[in-house]
Amino acid sequence: MAESSSSSSSSALPSSSLVSINSSSTLPLFKCTFLDKDTDLNEIPAWNNDIGILLSYWLQQRANHDDIFGSFRSANAHIDSLGEVDVITDAEHIKKLLKMSFNKHSQISMIVHRLGRTILLDEFDVHSHLLRLEKNDWTWFRDFFLDTILRNISVKHFYKKNKTRDELIRKDRLVRFLCQSVELPELSRSNADNDESQPSSTTNDITAATILQQIKDIVNANNQVEDNTDHTTSNSSPFQRTVNWTFENMKMLIGSDLPIFGDEQHPAVSLRLREMDKPINVLTGIDCWLDNLMCNVPELAMCYHVDGIVQSYEIMKTEDIPYREGCDFHPNVIRDLATNLLSFLKANATKEGHTYWLFKGPDDDIVKLYDLTSLCETNRDDNPYTLPVATLFYKMAHNMVSKSDHETRSKESGTIRTLLKHCLDMLNPEKFPEYHCAAAYMMSDLYIDDNVSEQSWTSDGSDIQDPDSLKDDLPFEEGDDPHLETCVDIKTLTQSQQHRFRKTPDVERLRPIHGNLDKRATEALKYLVEALRSNAIHRRTQAATAASEQTNDQEKSSTSTEQKSKVIVPLPYKATRHSSKILIDNKNHLTTDGRLKSIILHKAAAAYFCLVDRNEKEKNYGSCLRYLRLALNCYSAELKIQSMDHSNSTTESKKLLSYIMSIAGDCRLMIAHITSADEIEKYREQYQMMSDVDLEIQKVIDEVGIDRNSSEFSWISELTPVIDRNLFASVHAYEYAINIVRNLGDHEKKRLHLLTKRFGNVRNEMGVYWMNKCAQAVKNIDHEAAKEIKDQFRKSFESFDAGIQAFEKINDISNIALLHSNLGRLMRYYAQFYAPIVNGVRQEFSQQERQSYQKAFDYYLQGLKLIENRSDLIEVYRTLSWELSNSYFTMATALQDYAPLSTTSQDDIEKEVIDCMTRALKYLENELNTPSSDRYSLAKYRAATIHHRLASLLHNAFRTQDNTARRKRLRALASLHYQKALELFSPHDNPLEYLRLLIEEVALADFELQNATDNPSRLKHSQQGLRASFQCHECIDIIERHRTSSDPDDYNETFAQESQRLLSILNGRIQTFLKEIVKLIKPATNKKLAYENYKEMYSIALRINDKAVTFPKDLYDGIERLKKIHEKMTSD
Repeated sequence: MAESSSSSSSSALPSSSLVSINSSSTLPLFKCTFLDKDTDLNEIPAWNNDIGILLSYWLQQRANHDDIFGSFRSANAHIDSLGEVDVITDAEHIKKLLKMSFNKHSQISMIVHRLGRTILLDEFDVHSHLLRLEKNDWTWFRDFFLDTILRNISVKHFYKKNKTRDELIRKDRLVRFLCQSVELPELSRSNADNDESQPSSTTNDITAATILQQIKDIVNANNQVEDNTDHTTSNSSPFQRTVNWTFENMKMLIGSDLPIFGDEQHPAVSLRLREMDKPINVLTGIDCWLDNLMCNVPELAMCYHVDGIVQSYEIMKTEDIPYREGCDFHPNVIRDLATNLLSFLKANATKEGHTYWLFKGPDDDIVKLYDLTSLCETNRDDNPYTLPVATLFYKMAHNMVSKSDHETRSKESGTIRTLLKHCLDMLNPEKFPEYHCAAAYMMSDLYIDDNVSEQSWTSDGSDIQDPDSLKDDLPFEEGDDPHLETCVDIKTLTQSQQHRFRKTPDVERLRPIHGNLDKRATEALKYLVEALRSNAIHRRTQAATAASEQTNDQEKSSTSTEQKSKVIVPLPYKATRHSSKILIDNKNHLTTDGRLKSIILHKAAAAYFCLVDRNEKEKNYGSCLRYLRLALNCYSAELKIQSMDHSNSTTESKKLLSYIMSIAGDCRLMIAHITSADEIEKYREQYQMMSDVDLEIQKVIDEVGIDRNSSEFSWISELTPVIDRNLFASVHAYEYAINIVRNLGDHEKKRLHLLTKRFGNVRNEMGVYWMNKCAQAVKNIDHEAAKEIKDQFRKSFESFDAGIQAFEKINDISNIALLHSNLGRLMRYYAQFYAPIVNGVRQEFSQQERQSYQKAFDYYLQGLKLIENRSDLIEVYRTLSWELSNSYFTMATALQDYAPLSTTSQDDIEKEVIDCMTRALKYLENELNTPSSDRYSLAKYRAATIHHRLASLLHNAFRTQDNTARRKRLRALASLHYQKALELFSPHDNPLEYLRLLIEEVALADFELQNATDNPSRLKHSQQGLRASFQCHECIDIIERHRTSSDPDDYNETFAQESQRLLSILNGRIQTFLKEIVKLIKPATNKKLAYENYKEMYSIALRINDKAVTFPKDLYDGIERLKKIHEKMTSD
């Protein structure tokens, strides 16, 4: 890119012109030869006729600047420039506009279109299109023109293109001048003059051949542009070169046919031919200056002639042209005119897709801009610009999509959506179904992208409440528009108004796409249905065309078909999007009906997946299953179409199926937790609802031949309240997804890990379900159903085992440990299942029970071993320890309560019980050392219970032991456990348990009393028993408060009966101890006072009636009196 200043040394212009040549394939600089004086331009050049004809053909293209679609051809060839530059047009149109303030008689008639930031300008010949009445085109414009414009302007004031004899001679002379100015190898010229001369050298032949081939390539390129009447598909520019011209702040894409020459002294120069008697005027100066400025040519060579006879050359620098005598003009005027005219167009041509007419009549002082789309009474189909404009909208959108990453695409989604909305609004699907289908599909892709990951789909960061962001109405297209007809004075355009151009606002855009996934998916489905409708219209048209070809003229029919088939539907997306969605074939036709339906159904399946995801989060499980059914039917139809086309399922399809199966597993798992009949009925109503869009999609699925109720995946979308069926479906859905993802490659390892974890979880859920069934069956044992119960145990075990295997694959230690815990619990239930019961009476502890408990211990210990050194899994460790403690306690209790004395000795049973109880206490330590734990209170109660049972066991062993030393040890251990139990039990929370412990200690003293043989021992044990009885005083007070409480739960029937029984026992023991003490100290003469005191105490005890309603209160008061007497007696 080079920069050239448009100023002289004496007056610096505060503007710059920045130029770059856009295409490297345009004509290079021709080596220039300056013609000798008196060269006759009227004669045919006497040298190689082939080169002369080709050059003439090429140079005459300069005259072809009346193409009303020229800017569209350029725009199609340079799609990247749309929305980036301010103007796309022909250099001749720019020159005509910028010269109008210097030529009052000039006539301006140009068609204007707005596409984003870009203005497209095309010449519109009024005579050719509107005033030649034999033409039937443009009737809608002609009516407006005749009614509005010709009321004030006579037809004769409209200039026709100059086709006089003098003008034709002038053009022919210019062509000959330019042809002869191309320097060719000398030998080529001599060969043309002397046919008998010897062949040229190899070097000269190569040089001449190279130049000839170069010119032929250019001519062929121009021929292709001329032959291609469909401006919407051509990617070739109609100009010899396309220039990116930055003039001040204005960026323009300019098409130019300016011949550029050069030699050693003048590297780049433009040539002009001028009659000697006609001096250069301001219009010629502006014309030459702008041509050179736009193409970055530093010099102008003006050749003067008299009637075709060359006289002389004048070489001028481009920056000196504005100050040359005769063509004096100030570049600032051109700058201001360009800036203000562009500002005028941008401020008034504000509606994208509308056709505007920029008009200045001969001798007018104003320029007018008409919004023809709004002013003319016509539909869009009559406007020949409808298709070109809509095509550019589509191409702009497609270009933005294909060249952007996901983040940029999201930010620009408002602009892309606006362009596609314009395209869809402009096109009649009945007339342009292919275009409509392509745009509708791309619009759906804008809402739901095929290639986003599962994480992007389910948590895309745009899950916000923004109802306006999904509206596709264009509010700026509604209401009265003040810009239907506007004008500006030419003098105003030439006034200096700094920065006016920069303040011109851009066209409005829809908001970027945000919002909930369900709303986006719904919009996507709406446009997919539009695409399907347009495709159906296109296929009908194809069928009708094929039928007509059999009766109509083959050539005419072929031409018609070709014109209808050319279409720019979605091109292959770029590699950055990792998509294989191609809707066109190599001939630029819409792809086959089957392939197109396959692509659309794939997109529909993706949209329904998003709807499943949203409804799953909102717990609308009936809707989830409905959308799952539709998504899987779409996939099945896509798969069937691919099989009919003998093509394999794509990776994208398999990946999408894995997503659908994954969320299907989630949904069926959640439904398995629903037990309410009302909820199930609500889901059934949701399941049966179908929108119009759903019905249209289902219609296409039916046409493919997929039965909605008996397809390969119908088991997934079954709505049933049966828990095990839902769990079974969930398991197999996850398995299906895992098998797909496993074959997708290493890049899907993260998803495979996630799916495997979900599979392990649902296997655990299924195991828990069958385990709970087993637990219920064990409570209500039915031997006739034993086989069925065993089958439930088997299903539960297999489910837990499968879950462990899944978690082992992903090394999920925490869940492996928890499933071992569940297996341990299952084995506990299995032990209970084998507990022998005869006629409703529990029999001795069985060997099968012992084996099942041992298996339970093994599973718990395996789980604990996995996590014993994991500080991050301390909670799991505590849970397993708690469960293992419970297991040991349960087995010990069963052994103690239903001792298998028929098969095992008492001592062995006691040892086993003590061992289990000790282990139960060991694994309770974690909870007892964590007061903040939720299980702390329960753990204290359990530990107290264990100590109580151990104390009772030792107490019982003490009663039956004959060995004195052994008896002493057992007595000490029993007392120790009683004390530990009392420390753990709270008399306020567990008054009966606390009282029972105290009474058992009293009973221990009573037993020793009964077995004592000498009076001192008997007296000692009686007094110990009495003191132990006094410890019950506080607990009796608590029981009394329960009895008198207003809360009936504090003293229910069970509590009352048990407390009455325990207090009666205590009262009897107190009477027994006092009676024994009175009897033992009566004979002692030195203990007369003590005797009287104990006698009084015995009398008090005898007066307590355990049948009285106030027995607890009476016993409490009695013990209080006894304690006072005893304390006084002790102090004395």
